[in-house]
Amino acid sequence: MASRVRTLRRSARIAGTNIAQRTARTSPALKRSLNADEKNEDHKRRKKQTERQSHTAASTSSAKFPTRASEQEMWKKGYKMVAGVDEAGRGPLVGPVVAAACIMGKDVFIKGVQDSKKMTEEQRLEAYDAITSHPQIVYALHAIDVKTIDSINILQAAMKAMEMAVAKLPTKPDYHLIDGNRVPKGLDAGTSKAIIKGDSKSTVIAAASVVAKVERDKLMIQLHEKYPQYGFDKHKGYGVPQHLSALYKYGPCPEHRRTFAPIKHMKLPRNPKS
Repeated sequence: MASRVRTLRRSARIAGTNIAQRTARTSPALKRSLNADEKNEDHKRRKKQTERQSHTAASTSSAKFPTRASEQEMWKKGYKMVAGVDEAGRGPLVGPVVAAACIMGKDVFIKGVQDSKKMTEEQRLEAYDAITSHPQIVYALHAIDVKTIDSINILQAAMKAMEMAVAKLPTKPDYHLIDGNRVPKGLDAGTSKAIIKGDSKSTVIAAASVVAKVERDKLMIQLHEKYPQYGFDKHKGYGVPQHLSALYKYGPCPEHRRTFAPIKHMKLPRNPKS
């Protein structure tokens, strides 16, 4: 019996030794395999990161900014003074609608100019300063007040503002590029072109959009000083919750558009006092 126990113990020791030896022999191979897997995974991670960076760079480089292609097309046809025209303020519940018209010299480049709605306030102000101070850019503005907006409707008021902005240009344009889907009636249809989302496609329209937006914002800040309870300096008259809350609390001021909801549904005096 004792002999059998000694034999079993010896067999166990031998088996244990063999297992340990096999493990020792295979560990380097396993380590190499694991290292290879880690390197492979690391390579994959780096490749994906590089692809993401390349995609981001490509997206940034191919970001669509307005161009001067529409102007160049007109220049080739013999039109020398091509004006871009846009307005700001069709959507707000208060204040005027403001239009701007711009003519830019052929070699002018203003960094960062695009649809004013896609720009931060800081970017707009920087572009505005560059546009309005450039010796090879002429521009003009016209604002239509609230009473006229309520009288003829906001669409007609915006069209009228654009017509008047063009009429005020110190240099008479021989062609007009209009943001939107229609040409104002007061402009010659034969020398005018409406471009849907033109402020995202045409540099000169984008420049007009920046000027109109900044000028209207200035007017809204002036209104804020007169009617601070509405927060016009923050939202510029758009129907955001802060504005609507103040509107229901204080009622509309004389500069609110009576034909716009929810104001038109309120019981108000016909001739509000300032």
